[in-house]
Amino acid sequence: MSHPKESPRLSPAPPRAVPPSHDEIGTALDILDQLGCYLRDPAVAGNAQPLLAQVLDEEYGLPMMLGAILRNAAHLVEEHALTPWPVEIRHIIARLRAAAPEVTDCHTLHWDVHRLGGLPFPCVDLAEFRSAVRS
Repeated sequence: MSHPKESPRLSPAPPRAVPPSHDEIGTALDILDQLGCYLRDPAVAGNAQPLLAQVLDEEYGLPMMLGAILRNAAHLVEEHALTPWPVEIRHIIARLRAAAPEVTDCHTLHWDVHRLGGLPFPCVDLAEFRSAVRS
């Protein structure tokens, strides 16, 4: 996978971008789920930091993308809901807008993950190491 900054998909989108398919979104969510499972018990702890650094990148990471999705969803509802808006629509727009900066603020985790890179983590398979120690 190329670095997001090099990806042509992150260049400014045309006015009417082609939406990803349900399968593409499902694949992306499956990959994030796989990462979550991997992080529960990685074979090599030292391999987890670069993965986290990419997912939490301060410019192109998950928090920034999710914040943009939430803001754009609020804008979409605002632009296309029939007026006058019922109270429920106003609440949905407000919740989407309120969630966006909260999620985006998580981009500061980017720096925490980079600081982890300078700390000593084993670069060996812990399961193999533990079995060798027990033998």
